[in-house]
Amino acid sequence: MSAAQAQPWYTVRHKTAISAAAAGVQSAAEVLIYGDIGESWCDETVAAKDFVREISALDVTELTVRINSYGGSVTDGMAIHNALKRHKAHVVTEVDGCAYSISSLIAQAGSTRRMASNALMMVHAPWDVVLGNAAVMREYADSLDQYATAMATSFVAKGVAQADIDAWLADGKDHYFTAQEALAQGLIDEISDPLPIAASAHVRDAAQARYSRQPAAVVQPRAATAAMPTKENSMDKPETQAVQTSVVAAAPTAVAAQDQQAIVQAALQADKERRQAIAAQFAPFAQREGVSALLRQCEDDSATTVAAAGQKLLSHMAKGVEPIAGSVVTVADEADVQRAAKVKALLARAGLGKQDGANPYRGHTLLEMARASAARAGVGVGDKMQVVASAFTHSTSDFPMLLQEVARSAMSQGYTEADETFPLWTRAGTLNDFRPSKRVSLGAFANLDLIPEGGEYKSGTIGESGQSVVLATYGKMFSITRQAIINDDLGAFAAIPRAMGRAAIRTVADLVYAVLNGNPVMDEDGKTLFHADHGNLLPAAGITTDSVDAMQSAMALQKTKDGHVTNVPLKYLLVPVSLRGAANTVRASEFAVGASAKNNTVPNIVRESFEVIADARLDAKSKLAWYGAADPNLYDTVEVNYLDGNQTPYLEQQQGWTVDGTEFKVRIDAGVSPLNFRGLAKNPGQ
Repeated sequence: MSAAQAQPWYTVRHKTAISAAAAGVQSAAEVLIYGDIGESWCDETVAAKDFVREISALDVTELTVRINSYGGSVTDGMAIHNALKRHKAHVVTEVDGCAYSISSLIAQAGSTRRMASNALMMVHAPWDVVLGNAAVMREYADSLDQYATAMATSFVAKGVAQADIDAWLADGKDHYFTAQEALAQGLIDEISDPLPIAASAHVRDAAQARYSRQPAAVVQPRAATAAMPTKENSMDKPETQAVQTSVVAAAPTAVAAQDQQAIVQAALQADKERRQAIAAQFAPFAQREGVSALLRQCEDDSATTVAAAGQKLLSHMAKGVEPIAGSVVTVADEADVQRAAKVKALLARAGLGKQDGANPYRGHTLLEMARASAARAGVGVGDKMQVVASAFTHSTSDFPMLLQEVARSAMSQGYTEADETFPLWTRAGTLNDFRPSKRVSLGAFANLDLIPEGGEYKSGTIGESGQSVVLATYGKMFSITRQAIINDDLGAFAAIPRAMGRAAIRTVADLVYAVLNGNPVMDEDGKTLFHADHGNLLPAAGITTDSVDAMQSAMALQKTKDGHVTNVPLKYLLVPVSLRGAANTVRASEFAVGASAKNNTVPNIVRESFEVIADARLDAKSKLAWYGAADPNLYDTVEVNYLDGNQTPYLEQQQGWTVDGTEFKVRIDAGVSPLNFRGLAKNPGQ
């Protein structure tokens, strides 16, 4: 079956104009995610890119996403979650039956999250099957932890406690929640009326085979229930390796309302697919003694799912086999293993990874990689241009994914290796959308009251010190052409995304230092950030012991709105590069700097009491002005906000249209705002 004929795990349908108008919305659509999520390497399925494309094309104001899914691919699930978060419509997620694994993350994308009172949600850590030695497995374990960390940010952004989600994604267990429990944990906002969904014993068996613990309340078998076939995939892997099985899932409508002949045909078709899938599993071992008899037994027992048949086959094959002490064999899909080897070989050639003498693709050119990908996809190729074209365009070729992995690694390395200073004295924050928002300063909370015996406690407030901020998107595109592949221009290909990674963090740094250089107006009182009335704009002076001491005193003497002294300590001196030497001299000198006497023996009272941060962006505005900043982890300074907490740039890829190759898009969503003038100070210098 071709990709175009694959049955999708989701359905997009527009609501009727009458029903939309009755609901008080201009236009509405409904999405049903009723199946396993993402693309499979062992079966023709529908990838998240198709879902994202269809969702982005919906020009509606109300979007309802109904979920009844065991989960699927982590990366596809993340892409779906982010696509829903970006959509301009008001998104409502509704868990109709179950939201297991990565589909529980998709449920968090709703502005309003609902769950039927008889539905279930399950959260657990990503998992995968990997082949390799201990070093490879440790490296992959770190990768899985990174996926878990990325997932956790979306749960926390919707109100789930950080400690709770960290525990759920770290203990290796499946955590099931009823609607009431999900509401209490912050996983949903509302509980809706129950749906009359029934499930057969086949569904129960499939769920139990997939996860280590499946609560009995998941399924309640009913008599005379309609059955329709679905698919079961290996769950929650960064790149899903699926083995097709046949699961009988209950239709949501009553039997009386359906055509009986259609029900019979559906049941027969489901059993046929189950038999075929079981036979496919047994085929490679057909010559082994007893396998044929076991196959007939599994085929004839309609209660035996494909997963259960596989377990029986494995047990049969293991009879009489003695384990080898100290040997652990983990089986991974061959396509995934080869793709991982290709990526590592390209990264090593690009200088972004270590050379591995055992890697069969070590030293391969881009053209050789393209030829291998095309050949594995079963494509007959001719000259060089045809090789690359086939590797790019064939639906089962992994060549575009190889390039994307190399580009993403190069971009990430460029982002992390950039020598930017702003993370030292600013704080990272999270925004969930692009609407204007208020970032509230916590430094102005009132002092505690004296409570006499039997006295009444009064509510404290943080005052009207919120500062406006709005996210903006910053990005660029680049491409790799077929000519570059043939010329094996891997160096240039890796250098571009690496440079774009550095450009992404440089863009954020520009926004941060624009706050100091621009001196914006504070929403709290309508005065500029640095202002004499704020007590943080000092008399013009160079960097000396006395002027630094004066800045330390001014910050320490700042007061809250109700008049209490804050004692904010100066931690960083932010200076233009032209003043870096003077600042370091004041920081390290044993004797006071700036004293008039030649034989100065006055101690330097500010010695080693601050750290110096120099940035050339300050030189561009003034080579004389210098600033003080408090510890951002303890006091409010400047906050750098990212969409859903994603601090690294995002890479997207599509087949080129304006170029003869493939195009990549790098973007980062960020917004910067000063939180409180009390944690910052300025001296204009002289």
